[in-house]
Amino acid sequence: MYRQLAVFRCLNESLYTMTGQEALSMFSDDPSLAEAYHEGFRAQAAKWPRNPLDGVISWLRQEVPKDAVIGDFGCGDARLALELSQRKVHSFDLVQINERVTACNLAHVPLPDASLDVAVFCLALMGTDWIKFVEEAHRCLKPGGLCHIVEVESRFADVQAVVRTIESAGFQRLVVKPGSFFVELRFKRTKHKPEAAAEPSRKKGAKKRKGEKEGTGSGALLGACTYRKR
Repeated sequence: MYRQLAVFRCLNESLYTMTGQEALSMFSDDPSLAEAYHEGFRAQAAKWPRNPLDGVISWLRQEVPKDAVIGDFGCGDARLALELSQRKVHSFDLVQINERVTACNLAHVPLPDASLDVAVFCLALMGTDWIKFVEEAHRCLKPGGLCHIVEVESRFADVQAVVRTIESAGFQRLVVKPGSFFVELRFKRTKHKPEAAAEPSRKKGAKKRKGEKEGTGSGALLGACTYRKR
């Protein structure tokens, strides 16, 4: 188990410091990395106070119409599609680890414009170009469609700065809900096309976060995960 976690954390840290295309190339070159990553992820998730995907699934069941088309960006083993098997769910990740998953760069998913009602990112905004994943969700969402995001709280240097950056990609904030371990965000797609997300400026005297690289723009707003000893 300790080895699984060590491998997972090493791969995890790498994913935070590369683009979506670089991550796709890394996993495509060595598909065994995906199995090691997901085994480690399951071991890590067992240590969390709760699994955020449970909350996402509950929200979809209770508040989203059954005929809504869902896109699961960074789906892992596509558990969301498995749990919501009676619904239309498109599942995307770097490697097709089962028949439910379509392998791709999350910045370029194989869907037509305005084909989704809901886009989900559950612990999936990992690349230095994560804003491109959000812009791709904007392209795929119908006007008024929902983008639901959950991330580990330790990744955020400034939650409101992340919210503003996502808004600049063509979204209106609906829910901003920090928690004791995860941050939940929900947005509505606006009708206008996204402009290039504004490059955030670091406040004078602000410290560089672990895993953050200079000149990464919006990518610097979401640092690598830090893991608490529990």
